[in-house]
Amino acid sequence: MSSFSLPWVVGPVPIVVTTWSAYVTTTAVIHRKEMTGGRFVAAFLFPLGLIAATSLIFLPRYDVRIVLTAGQVATTVCFIAIYILEKTLRGDPPLLPTERVTIKQILWSLYFAAILYFIYCLVMFNIPIFNACSIAKCYALELLLGGKVYKFSVLYSLNFIGSLMLAGIILTLFLIISKVRTKN
Repeated sequence: MSSFSLPWVVGPVPIVVTTWSAYVTTTAVIHRKEMTGGRFVAAFLFPLGLIAATSLIFLPRYDVRIVLTAGQVATTVCFIAIYILEKTLRGDPPLLPTERVTIKQILWSLYFAAILYFIYCLVMFNIPIFNACSIAKCYALELLLGGKVYKFSVLYSLNFIGSLMLAGIILTLFLIISKVRTKN
């Protein structure tokens, strides 16, 4: 009965969140519903859960940092593809309106987001990730996200943070490109 002993490889939170986001994303694409905050979050959480679970397959063969970086890039690409697909199927413009924002403001936000992501990558590549937490709070997180021994909880949480920052950077680049195109 070792499969029922706590903490599990994958905790209940990623399972529930990924299942919910798969349902929301699928119904939004099939029924061409309008993009709302919940659908936006589901478009991000759906590939996050799938790619974090898939990353466990490659973890024994590759370094954790390589798997995390590949997972962040894959999650970001899938999120942006789902986001653009949902907006395009509905007939909405793929990006937000940028009339009120100047290109200088967008460039400053890109600058700060890139610096934050660079600092995050420095910390991620220079700190022993799997041994960073060993107190009771971490045990509670292991119960929710999955066992640290199995490395899923670390993959899921670090992929979440990195993918969120990387998606922000890429969407900001898209905003800059669309802003420059509308000026010309």
